[in-house]
Amino acid sequence: MTHAPLTLGIEDWLLGEALQDPDTQALFGALCQRLRGIGIPIERALMSWLILHPLFSSEEVFWRSDGRVGLEQYDHAMVGGQRWLESPLAHVHSNRLDTFRRRLTGDGALLDFPVLENLAAEGMTDYFVNKAVFRVGDMPSVLGGETGIIVSWSTDRAGGFSPDDLTALERVLKPLAVATHASIQHRVLRNVATTFLGETAGRRLLTGEIKLGDGEMIPAVLWFSDLRGSTRLSDSMAPEDYLALLNIYYGCTASPIVEAGGEILTFIGDGVLAGFRVPDGNAAPAVALAEAAIGEARARQAAAVAAGTPGGAPLEFGIGLALGDVMMGNIGVPTRLAFSGIGTAVNRAQRIEAATKRFGTPVLAEQAVAALATGPWRAVGAAELDGLSERAELFAPEDTTLD
Repeated sequence: MTHAPLTLGIEDWLLGEALQDPDTQALFGALCQRLRGIGIPIERALMSWLILHPLFSSEEVFWRSDGRVGLEQYDHAMVGGQRWLESPLAHVHSNRLDTFRRRLTGDGALLDFPVLENLAAEGMTDYFVNKAVFRVGDMPSVLGGETGIIVSWSTDRAGGFSPDDLTALERVLKPLAVATHASIQHRVLRNVATTFLGETAGRRLLTGEIKLGDGEMIPAVLWFSDLRGSTRLSDSMAPEDYLALLNIYYGCTASPIVEAGGEILTFIGDGVLAGFRVPDGNAAPAVALAEAAIGEARARQAAAVAAGTPGGAPLEFGIGLALGDVMMGNIGVPTRLAFSGIGTAVNRAQRIEAATKRFGTPVLAEQAVAALATGPWRAVGAAELDGLSERAELFAPEDTTLD
């Protein structure tokens, strides 16, 4: 019996879903259930694509006949790694094949990839792969000139897939690619936007706030940290060593901020400007998050120094905290914008960090922050903050020492 009339209905459904920006995982699960519903004996299926992401190189959705559907992400070491190179999907990609099939049982069985041996051991009888390629002008590609989806289908039916089964699986591939294309490209765009601009700026960009001057005023605990002696280090170190040191420094400062719930607003040279939002006028939770990030930053600094820095270079930085309103928005010119935080509180945080050198302590905060701290802080004195009219009473965590 031909599946063609029923397959046509699935194709129409996929094209309708393409207009809705569907969730890729849910869409693939629903597709597999519909294919089984018209008599195609899929037991397990997998759809894979490569993606631009700082941590991951590829994503895949898997489906099982018992209703399980899941999304898995693989880091950059996977592409080019042994598991990838020994997979049928890598074979399909590297040889630019549109389809690939292996019988897993009987006289025609060919188990020439490790995964096929595993599938045969699970009782699968047939394995079929097809591929759809995306090309979108000059959009970034991650497959050596192309990107797209690769789908594998497995069955445990005696005799495997019929010719009509394979025809149906090929017929639904292009509508599936259309339905998932926009979603995958949106994931790429979101990853790029949030990686290079930050969560807030990336979200604002994708919701249309891309004009000069777009922004909002928010209350926050502002963090500014700066690498000590960076000019001297950049002059005296080999470029690759200095870059490695910078990444260690950012790992000590920027990563704890994000992990604690703060957000990187911008990098200013080797300075890190970040904010911990103040919800509903209560700054105490934001101060607590900043304290947690400081503790983690100092712990990572100690661990990095103990492990050894590039060229044995010193790894010292100061942290300044201030509390107030910050304007988060687009600055620059209409054709070249940057997202940043500006305002008096930002200036105070930068000047307070600069004062850590004068007071010989790695961390300083203004009184408004120290008053809400969960840990003990001690007064270290008042200081003129360059460019600001009022002297500031400054405080340091009790467990830091003065030089």
